Amino acid sequence: MSCNIRVKSSRLPDAKVSEMDFLESSFFRNGGPSRSLPTPAEVRALSAPNRTLPQPTPVRFAELNLLVKFGPHVTPTEAQCLWMIRKELQGQVPVPEVYGWRIDGAETFIYMQLVQGDTLRDRWDSLSYSDKTAVCQQLRQITISLRQLEQDQDELFIGKSLISLSAI
Repeated sequence: MSCNIRVKSSRLPDAKVSEMDFLESSFFRNGGPSRSLPTPAEVRALSAPNRTLPQPTPVRFAELNLLVKFGPHVTPTEAQCLWMIRKELQGQVPVPEVYGWRIDGAETFIYMQLVQGDTLRDRWDSLSYSDKTAVCQQLRQITISLRQLEQDQDELFIGKSLISLSAI
């Protein structure tokens, strides 16, 4: 059995900051010193047809290998979680690389790696039984890996308003 990884809020990027860039990410390392993330205004302009949805469709910048998830229900906490999972579990759980976030008015914009390919939802019906079994085994391993992460009980910061699953 593997050791649990204790997550302390002090090791997370500060969610109170309205503009965060992860300069160590591949987006900035591979793009040169003057590379910058699209502004919230640029993202909104490309999202114009979807602006009436409660959760706008993420905007793709394929040439930058970038996806921007945004809206009033998106928070920096989501970016923190992705960042921590990628950092601490180092490939055990496939998550996109987070490049940064912006808070603009009532909306948060999370800038992350664009992962190309079909979704499992779109492909599931066409998979063979053995392929479905393999996917389920992979999902089981991902769940086991995620369970390695635990919060310090003295400083709950993720899901603190929810009932603990262990209490059910």
